[in-house]
Amino acid sequence: MLKSMTGFGRGEHATPRAHYRVEVQAVNHRFVEVRTRLPRRLSRLEHQIQREVQHRFGRGRFEVHLLERLLTDPPRTIRVDRAAAREFVAAVRALQKELDLPGALSVEALAGLRDLVSFEEPEEEAGAVWEEIRPALEQAFADLEAMREKEGAALAGELRHRLDLLERGLAAVLARAPGTVAAYRARLQERVAALAGGVPLDPGRLEQEVVLFADRADITEEGARLASHLAQFRDLLDTPGPQGRKLEFLLQEMHREVNTLGTKAADAAIAAEVVAMKAELEKIREQLQNVE
Repeated sequence: MLKSMTGFGRGEHATPRAHYRVEVQAVNHRFVEVRTRLPRRLSRLEHQIQREVQHRFGRGRFEVHLLERLLTDPPRTIRVDRAAAREFVAAVRALQKELDLPGALSVEALAGLRDLVSFEEPEEEAGAVWEEIRPALEQAFADLEAMREKEGAALAGELRHRLDLLERGLAAVLARAPGTVAAYRARLQERVAALAGGVPLDPGRLEQEVVLFADRADITEEGARLASHLAQFRDLLDTPGPQGRKLEFLLQEMHREVNTLGTKAADAAIAAEVVAMKAELEKIREQLQNVE
């Protein structure tokens, strides 16, 4: 069920009056971000395309490129902004008089101004064009989705392998943890005996120090929480829908528990195991950057 955030999709659709091609490229991003490249006459469809992407995908940066090849001339009307034209002429003539400049304004000069004269399509035309574009857009999305699912399956396999290694590391740490208390007792007895110089030792006091150490070094709770986080992580890999943010949160919690294991368990072998577990967590973090 896991999906990658990267991929590419292409879709095409032809009608009697036009041929459309849509290309969608996606890369990883914390949220949904959509950029469009559209023909000028179709720029009004930008927000509709953005809504379609946001509705379909959970995370990623998307670039949607729409290509249009017209087979017939689209219906359109000429719009002239007469008020703006009058203001423009008055301003130019005032400037001409103020600076005593020669020359005369012509209708050709006004017609060349983009903001004064423009071609517009009827509103109903925009709706018709959207319905013609939509099949190409849906095909591109489906193509992209298939690629993201295929890469997501590979990511899930890699993450499961890392989880296996973490579970083995945790098992090794928990198996060795009880022996740390006995090892501490033996080291403490040797040091105290060497310092006492033959003076009889107080067994009660010695045992009290061992009990305090055992309490400080107890990693039972941390081990249980880490095991629970690992199980939840596995379940999310098989849960439908975008799970990237939940997995990132669990990874933070796993980091916290592993750090605590290393801090509490005063043992060289356990410390080495914890370092290896941290390395696996870092590899998981890198992989999660591309999970939707």
